[in-house]
Amino acid sequence: MKNRDKWITIAFLVFILVIPLVTVARNMLPQQQEAGLTDAEKAVLEKNGTLTKDEEHTGGQAAAAQQSVFPAETGFARLQRSINNFTDGLFGRTKLIAFNTELTSLLTGGTYIESTQTLKGKNNMFFYKTENDGHPIWDYMGINHFSEEEMAAIAANLLATREHLGAKGIEFYTMCVPNKEIIYAENMPDTIARVNEVSRGEQLADYLLAHTDLVFVYPKDALMANKDKIQLYYSTDSHSNMVGSFVNMQELFRIVYGTHAEIDSVKFRTDVMDYAGDLVVMAGLDEKYSIDTVYAFEPDSADEAQYHDQVLLFVGDSFGGFLSQVCKGYYREVYWEDARDFQYSMLDRYNPDVVIWERAERYCEAFAEPIMIK
Repeated sequence: MKNRDKWITIAFLVFILVIPLVTVARNMLPQQQEAGLTDAEKAVLEKNGTLTKDEEHTGGQAAAAQQSVFPAETGFARLQRSINNFTDGLFGRTKLIAFNTELTSLLTGGTYIESTQTLKGKNNMFFYKTENDGHPIWDYMGINHFSEEEMAAIAANLLATREHLGAKGIEFYTMCVPNKEIIYAENMPDTIARVNEVSRGEQLADYLLAHTDLVFVYPKDALMANKDKIQLYYSTDSHSNMVGSFVNMQELFRIVYGTHAEIDSVKFRTDVMDYAGDLVVMAGLDEKYSIDTVYAFEPDSADEAQYHDQVLLFVGDSFGGFLSQVCKGYYREVYWEDARDFQYSMLDRYNPDVVIWERAERYCEAFAEPIMIK
């Protein structure tokens, strides 16, 4: 018994000491770190905007620009960043994450996985449980509603933005894309209780409808009406797919232009049938759950009656990638900019006739930021 305990102790010490030492040694060598995504997965995520802008934020000119805008790092911040960089590059990190996730799944009969970012729901559907990239679970639970003052501030900002752009001859519309948890609530784990079924995105939409004449599109009802026809959000990813994006844009067209097209009236090409999205990649489960289908909208199939001979500037987040791709079937020119990178000078660069400002529901407080007013 004593020998067994001794060997277990030695094995444990070797395990916790060797991995950091190998990590340090490997980081000193001129070789690439482990990749969390395959080239095929990166290509898909770049298409819908998940990776492209984030990567720009981590280096090159963007990093230099940040240094000139933000105050110098404190000693603690540098220490924290060094620790984060070390753990991100930990030797065997993805394998360890996958092992831990699989172990907790096995011990709970497949009903739970241990992950800081990913929540496994029913029917092999995964959800985003981050608290560092919005609060999608709080949105689902209905525990983070806006105050009246906060909604009034958002309304004032959007009205001022519309007036400002209108003076330049630019039409202005807004869209808030519902979180996946809201549309596929039936697949959420029973352990996550809903305090209020009205999320803050819906709360904000109701407020703006009652108190302003703004075009603020929250396409929950349209998504709910179509979700039984075909899947509208990826099972393994936090984003809506291109079919869901088509439904979202058609709801905007219905409200703004009075026109509408059904899903079966246009064509979607099947690009990939074994896609593993961001949620399973973060949990180290991408090899096991490569189960999603990637659809690509074919702009040539768009109804010509819905075409607008205008230049559209789409300002949004990662959901905006697919949304802007759909728009290419309906506008003469379409440009997409990440809201984090948007600069007022871009209005002169693109000279748009229409600006659509989009935010995913988990970011909807950003509508209070006056990013389009000089």
